Amino acid sequence: MFNKRLVIILILAGALSINASAKNDRKLESLYSAQFTDKYVIIEVKSTGCTRPEHFSLLFDGKAGVDYSVMRIVRDKPDRCRAMPRIISLHLELPGALAALKEPYKVENLFVSKGRN
Repeated sequence: MFNKRLVIILILAGALSINASAKNDRKLESLYSAQFTDKYVIIEVKSTGCTRPEHFSLLFDGKAGVDYSVMRIVRDKPDRCRAMPRIISLHLELPGALAALKEPYKVENLFVSKGRN
């Protein structure tokens, strides 16, 4: 009986750690700015010519006992064009349910100075 419980606990712990590491495998995009409207988050990111809004995902974690949710912005498709790097502005649509809630959330991405191109 004791061994079965230990095995179950170890399996669950392993599954949770795999899930956590899978979430962290997606690299957060460095942002030059972020502004919010009722329907969009408007971000500034570096591009070499092929960056589009559909290349990004917005990931959200619930409040988990704090006063805000957490947003992460990840680039799903790399920009492999060869144009001179520049900072561009993109409108990423907020999920309808989140936009309707109007609750606070924080952005976990790194913000960098525009002077550090």
